[in-house]
Amino acid sequence: MLTAGVVRWEQPPPAARRGNNVLMRKAARRAAVELRERPGAWGVVVEGAGARVLVTRIRQGLDLAWQPAGAYEAVCRTIDGRLTIYARYVGLEE
Repeated sequence: MLTAGVVRWEQPPPAARRGNNVLMRKAARRAAVELRERPGAWGVVVEGAGARVLVTRIRQGLDLAWQPAGAYEAVCRTIDGRLTIYARYVGLEE
């Protein structure tokens, strides 16, 4: 039976600054360009907590870097307790 309790006492880190969004958009653009250069090849685009949301953003082309919707595939895997996002460029059927 699982019981709840305090695992560790510590202060949470400060909230992420909005400037990180700019860095993430730049990193996404670089990753999208690199994936387009190797169609069909899977690559790790993000590792770490909070990465799972990016899978939907990539698949649906919700960010400019990942457009048009459906041009990229993405999956999330947990490796050694760490979330890892893999993506690949598949293009669109004409």
